[in-house]
Amino acid sequence: MRIFDWQRWWPGGWPPSENVILLGLAVAVGLTTGAGVWLFREGIEFFVRFYRDGLAEWLAPLLGAWAIVPILALAGLIVGWMMRRFVGAERHHGVAGIIESTALAGGRLPYRRMPIKAALAAFSIGAGASVGPEDPSVQIGANLGSMFGQRLHLSDERVRLLVAAGAAGGIASAFGAPIAGVFFALEAVLGDFSTGSFGVVVLASVISSVFTKAVEAGGPELGIRAYALGGVQEIPLFILLALLAAPLAALFIRALYWQQDFWHHVPLPLRTALAGVVVGVIAVAFPQVMGTGRETMNALLNAGGGDFTVTLLLLLVPAKLIATVVSLGGGFVGGMFAPSLFVGAALGGAFGRIASIVFGPGLNADPAAFAIAGMAAMMTGVIRAPITAVLLLFELTN
Repeated sequence: MRIFDWQRWWPGGWPPSENVILLGLAVAVGLTTGAGVWLFREGIEFFVRFYRDGLAEWLAPLLGAWAIVPILALAGLIVGWMMRRFVGAERHHGVAGIIESTALAGGRLPYRRMPIKAALAAFSIGAGASVGPEDPSVQIGANLGSMFGQRLHLSDERVRLLVAAGAAGGIASAFGAPIAGVFFALEAVLGDFSTGSFGVVVLASVISSVFTKAVEAGGPELGIRAYALGGVQEIPLFILLALLAAPLAALFIRALYWQQDFWHHVPLPLRTALAGVVVGVIAVAFPQVMGTGRETMNALLNAGGGDFTVTLLLLLVPAKLIATVVSLGGGFVGGMFAPSLFVGAALGGAFGRIASIVFGPGLNADPAAFAIAGMAAMMTGVIRAPITAVLLLFELTN
């Protein structure tokens, strides 16, 4: 006697078609990615309260602004030891490892490492390392997609598709940007815009974004006031800004590789502790470089940039770049997405203020418009995904 008649309750007959199964897996990947990224963000908030709002205030009467130096050194020691003990050496980090695995290994990622790496990323960001949360969010989604594919013994093609769906869900949850998540997965991870990939990736991205918005009330990640981008006559200024951002993005990438080589022979716990000291010293002079820098970016995109002078913005560009490459090269866990947006916002904000001084009332574009353009330009140069960067900025700023 049949306990449950699938053929009666499943309108298309049993077993369902492969497309139905893939769409069901896309929903599962989207939901689990949204939940995973939400837990990751809660972890960041916890460590921010513990380190920068708790331990830093406790040490402030003794050390003043220098309290962040021993805090980051201690955090680096813990992160380095945990990485050596539980993760080990990795050929490529972050999104680069996902892209390589998708291209060469059928998307079969070592998903069992994902929980500890996500926890260490939250720990790193919360302590003040100059890294971003979006790269770990992509890793959470991609590893969950790979886990579903591997555990169900799917083909390499289907595993790659689920990895891309998870990566899209990670971007959608981290930035609140489901459209950019889709194009990131197709443009950067799969390198394929075929319709066969589109449905699964879109479904996972939207489900992940909806879940995140349901559990986290609020507006866009970088809410901005209304202002004009200027007229056609000002397009040459935006072209000039792009020509400034391009070599800076190339320098960003080359500096990261150089730092990885520079720290390579230093044992991990010591390496990450020393990197924490360097970042802490930079943060004493420029506290804006710590963590994601979202508050600084919001200030640059609103109310004329607050108290940021041209000189300060021009100093924040190399300060954030150096703090980021030292953090990542030294062993802290995180990504380059948010730091590249920060550097682009500072560069564009400074460029907009200089243009306002030079052209005066003849300039129609708001200086903050150049900050937005700088963010898109820097991110494009760093992740090599122009469509994703443009769509991401529209969704980030609403």
